[in-house]
Amino acid sequence: MMMVLFLTPLSMAEYPSDVAILDKAGITKLTDDQLIDTYENTEVEIQAANSFHATSGFSPKEYKDYKAMLKFRILLYVEIHSRNLDLPQLPN
Repeated sequence: MMMVLFLTPLSMAEYPSDVAILDKAGITKLTDDQLIDTYENTEVEIQAANSFHATSGFSPKEYKDYKAMLKFRILLYVEIHSRNLDLPQLPN
């Protein structure tokens, strides 16, 4: 019982989302740039949350930094794709 009480605050730690959930009407009002940005931010939030819950080791600052890195990767991918370049492949 004591162990459950000790772990509860850690397992319930919340990290605020930077993504506002919009309804269909709100989505249709977004400009193209806002739509892409919102999609990217949503992907980052989902990836970061999944990673966080899988590892349970991020501090709030590490979580924020990780989300920034995910966003950066998406922006790099979009730019590479817009220039019709091939993505570099990592060796196995």
